[in-house]
Amino acid sequence: MAKKIALGKGIASLIQDTPNQLLAKQLKEELNRQEQEERIITKTEIVNTPLLIDVSRIKANPGQPRKIFKEKNLEELANSITENGIIQPLIVMQLDGGNFELIAGERRLRAAKKAGLSQVPVVVKRGTEKDKMVMSIIENVQRADLNCVEEALAYFQLMEDFQMTQDEVAKKLGKERSTIANYLRILKLPRDVIEMTQKELLSFGHAKILAAEKDRERTIRLANIAVTDQLSVRELEKLMKTKIKPVSEAKKNPFLDERVDQVRQKLEQNTGFHFQIKSSKAGAGTIALKFNNEAEFNDIYEYLMTRRS
Repeated sequence: MAKKIALGKGIASLIQDTPNQLLAKQLKEELNRQEQEERIITKTEIVNTPLLIDVSRIKANPGQPRKIFKEKNLEELANSITENGIIQPLIVMQLDGGNFELIAGERRLRAAKKAGLSQVPVVVKRGTEKDKMVMSIIENVQRADLNCVEEALAYFQLMEDFQMTQDEVAKKLGKERSTIANYLRILKLPRDVIEMTQKELLSFGHAKILAAEKDRERTIRLANIAVTDQLSVRELEKLMKTKIKPVSEAKKNPFLDERVDQVRQKLEQNTGFHFQIKSSKAGAGTIALKFNNEAEFNDIYEYLMTRRS
């Protein structure tokens, strides 16, 4: 009998812990729970507290809404960073392998590299791909870093990639649905007009009004007039209500017009500046070099005065 009892205890010990073992197990579980809570607190602190990260560990965001980075502005920001450092931390998400993906602050990151910084301050965020896209858009929009075409494309990407409606995008970004609709509407403009808007030859107000015109050729013609004559939004709106006389075939010079356009494109491609070229039916004309502010004028001045003949 004694052997049978011993055997029974042996089987029981395999199935169930003794009181001492059970107490030890409960204590271990409690310690693990407390340790886990401490880890969560530490992780939360990392999310909200800026960290210094090597620039080599930060990867670009392929979904970055901003597409155009002006070299002159980057140089000015790099000089500011050299003098004052980066005041606003970048926003990143952690990747596998100890690297990070940039969510917001690509202009600051590029300028920091120009300034020779090896580390930059970042705030680590967590979220889904949708959260990442939304954070990137919000940060860029709030800082007015996007032109209206980039902003429209960002809204479109949210809708396309995550099957969101205009109402859902508006709610997520804290905007009116009509605002989202107006931005999306300019993406339907002819490519020529979109390029003028990207180059900031036309404002969002101009683009929004032109988007109401259904005739493609008339839209392009109106946009060219607005740029050439530097029309305000109100002046363009007034012009759209009038009938534009088509250029007669007799006044057209297809060969000259084509060459004028080729020259304009070549000049802009080689210099990065914006040109306007006007020609008359007699063959005379003017070439105008445009600038929107003093910084652009200084760029042009430096380019022309330091250019070797």
